[in-house]
Amino acid sequence: MARSIVIIGAVVLIVGVVIIAVGVVGVLRGLTIVNTFTQPQTGEYVSTELKLNATSDIAVTSAAANGGLIPAQDLNLVSSTNFGQYALAPHSSVAGTVTYTNLMGDYYYVAFGTSQPGSKVVATPTNGGTVGSNPLVLGGLVVIIAGIVIMVLGRRMKSTPRTPKNSSMQSPPTP
Repeated sequence: MARSIVIIGAVVLIVGVVIIAVGVVGVLRGLTIVNTFTQPQTGEYVSTELKLNATSDIAVTSAAANGGLIPAQDLNLVSSTNFGQYALAPHSSVAGTVTYTNLMGDYYYVAFGTSQPGSKVVATPTNGGTVGSNPLVLGGLVVIIAGIVIMVLGRRMKSTPRTPKNSSMQSPPTP
C-alpha cells in the first residue's frame, strides 16, 4: 500500500513538471528577442524590425549609449545628429537596461557607434504574463508540491503485516 502511494506521488510530480514545461514554452513563444544588428551605414546599427501586434513591453539590456527605439516609419529619417528627435523616451533606465512600456506597432532599435552594440532587445506582450505569473506554471508548481507531499506520506506509512482475523493458532507460551 505504501509503495503504491509513493508511485502515485511520483506520477503527480511528473505531471506537475510537464504542466510547468507547457506554461514556460507558451510564455517563451510570446517573446521576441533580437541581438543581431545590420550596418546600413558606417557607424549606424539597426536591429531587425520588431512587429508588435499586441500591447507589449520592451527591455533592452546593455543598451547603447547612443541608441534607442525608433518607430519603423521614421527609420529612414534618423541620423546620428537628429537621433534624439525620433527616439522614443524610455519608461525607465536602470543599470544599463532600458525599458519601454505599452507599445504597439513596428519599431527598430538603432544604435550609433564604432562597433556593433552588445545590446539584447526583448519584447514581451503585456497580456502574455511572465513565467512566474502564468497560470500553467503556478498550477504546475501546486501539482509538484502535492506530488512531493504524497510521496513523503507514502514513505512514512508503515507497512503492517496482515494477520488473519480468525486464526486458530495460539501464541507460543512465554518462558
